[in-house]
Amino acid sequence: MDEARNSVSDGSSLVRVSLLGGFRVARNGGEQAEPDWPRRSAKTLTKLLAAHPLHALHREQIIDVLWPEVDAESALNSFGKALHAAKRALEPSLERRQDSSYLRLADSILTLNTRLVVIDADEFEGLAGVAMRSGEVSAYQAALAAYYGELLPEDRYEPWCAERRSALAELHIRLLLGLAEVYERRGACNEAADRLREAIREDPTREAAHRQLMRLYARMGTPDQSVRQFHVCREVLRRELDLAPQAETVTLYQALKASQPPAAAIMRRNARTVARGSAQPSAAPPAPATDSIFVGRERVLRLMTDQLTRSDAGRVGLVAVSGEAGVGKTRLLEELAARAEELGAMTLRGGQGARANQFACGAFAVALEGYATRLQAADRLQVGRRYPALARFVPSLRTGSQSQDATAAPPDYHLDLIPSIAAFLTDLARARPVLLLLGDLHEIDDVGLDLVKYLAHLAGNVPLLMAGAIRDPDAVSTPGLRLMSEAMTRERLWTRIELHCLSRQSTDQLVGALLPGAAVSERLLAEIYEQSRGNPLFVRELADVMRGQPLPPVGGHQEAAWLAARLPARTRALTDLRVALMDKALHRMLGLAAMAGPKEISLSLLRAATAALEPPMPLAILFDALDSALRMRLLEEREGGYAFRHPVVRTALADSLPRHRRDEFRAALAACRTRPPRLPADSATAGRRAARAGGTAGRAVE
Repeated sequence: MDEARNSVSDGSSLVRVSLLGGFRVARNGGEQAEPDWPRRSAKTLTKLLAAHPLHALHREQIIDVLWPEVDAESALNSFGKALHAAKRALEPSLERRQDSSYLRLADSILTLNTRLVVIDADEFEGLAGVAMRSGEVSAYQAALAAYYGELLPEDRYEPWCAERRSALAELHIRLLLGLAEVYERRGACNEAADRLREAIREDPTREAAHRQLMRLYARMGTPDQSVRQFHVCREVLRRELDLAPQAETVTLYQALKASQPPAAAIMRRNARTVARGSAQPSAAPPAPATDSIFVGRERVLRLMTDQLTRSDAGRVGLVAVSGEAGVGKTRLLEELAARAEELGAMTLRGGQGARANQFACGAFAVALEGYATRLQAADRLQVGRRYPALARFVPSLRTGSQSQDATAAPPDYHLDLIPSIAAFLTDLARARPVLLLLGDLHEIDDVGLDLVKYLAHLAGNVPLLMAGAIRDPDAVSTPGLRLMSEAMTRERLWTRIELHCLSRQSTDQLVGALLPGAAVSERLLAEIYEQSRGNPLFVRELADVMRGQPLPPVGGHQEAAWLAARLPARTRALTDLRVALMDKALHRMLGLAAMAGPKEISLSLLRAATAALEPPMPLAILFDALDSALRMRLLEEREGGYAFRHPVVRTALADSLPRHRRDEFRAALAACRTRPPRLPADSATAGRRAARAGGTAGRAVE
């Protein structure tokens, strides 16, 4: 900042207003304490002016935002009081009737004096412009360092700052992508990949960034990571936007996959192994079809199939499987479908391949369309005539005349549709048992949830079973699903099964199935279980690390080090999807916990370390992030605080952090450990709020 700006003729001091990462006001470069805000409206008024690109608003615009439902006289009175309080907060020494140096009202226009007020969002925009014009790494780094987080996170749902927040977030992503290109041109592939991963965390649907990262992984000699990145991209686009990857992305994926077939990769690895004189065999056994391996779930599978075959009053209409990510919910439902077909049941799939909440009863539309396409033309015609409302809903059932009238459905179309779907499914179930796979229950719209409840009532009379998955083991997040679950629990219309991670015995069995013929030592099996905690997804990933590589000698003591040495590079992509979907506060908190080491981190250390970050993390946001981490089963409570539920996630997350973030987190932790903070007396009470996220619901089944 130039000297002229520091020296102002009237002696007023500079005020720095921070909007990025949270609202803060500092006078005299932070030497004086932050101002007190006797009125909340005064604080919001200051935020409003600071966030506006021109930092000037008409009085009526301010009133429309702060007092929209208040009569004109009362609103003007409230505006005057808020303005007076804001002036006093920014300038405590302001004399009565003296003009404020920072806030000026003229001709009904209230202006924030940017000659004396420095706003971090404006500084960030200026530095970003310099970086993109110059293309220099140092300029990009300076601009990125000035972005402390999203604009006013405490006002995330206020419409008056949404547009500026989106513009700044987009600018931040453009800087990350631009710096990645500069690094890549200079051959700094690791640094470029770090920036791309950060951009994808900010906007997981940025397909161009996924493509750039795929190309970069291939250039770095890890085409398997490129393939994984494609699958991450495809899943995010499907879930968030209901889109398939662009042709350019698919073409790149196919080219990368064709250039590095799995068999050739194994042969090259074995050739290098033989050249080094290894005693291991030169050819790895063929990898099994991992999708067909099903281990440790026989008991829960019997519980589910019994619901389809039983005919007594205890039969329910819906089985919902919950559990942490990677525990095998989708795999269990697929196995249920296979067993149901072995028992002679008709299986309809409505949850895969489409966002079911894009239109009413979308999961049922997918299921019934799949059924209709398997029928002969004459049978489709017969079904369409028998259920005319269904014919308007399922394209394959329409006749020529119905296709022409499909867009002219009456406004009360759903009143006919729901009974028609129910009649069709119950008629089908009278001929043979029917299993309807609904996929993710969170994606079903409210009309579809009403239909689920209606069918669950009817399932007491016919062998009709619906099955679906719940993402969150502890909470049903959508209001419609929560209401449906409460009602169906009271009426005993469903059963909810919480799927736990595999036991040590089942984990060993899964490793044996994934690595047939491999001499995996007891010590290495124990290390795999310790790293994965029995989560099937992580077990499969660790087995994939080992496949085709010479294992350490049986009975040796290097198994843990051998596995850990291969863990970061192979598990980073596995963690990328979950990290990409996190908000910034959760990601910062987890990154800090990851850098604290493999043991647990206490709440007091976590609070002190997040407060030592720049910008500091407010306590309420920290607790919200803790709630989310516990609910998502990323962290778990221990006697001494919190620890990562799966060490493999901690390792991968720590490895994915860019160097400057690792240094920042280490410095914050070191400062707090050498000088323990004094916490408020009510810290235990506040901590209990985060602890409440650890409760569980449902039936616990391995």
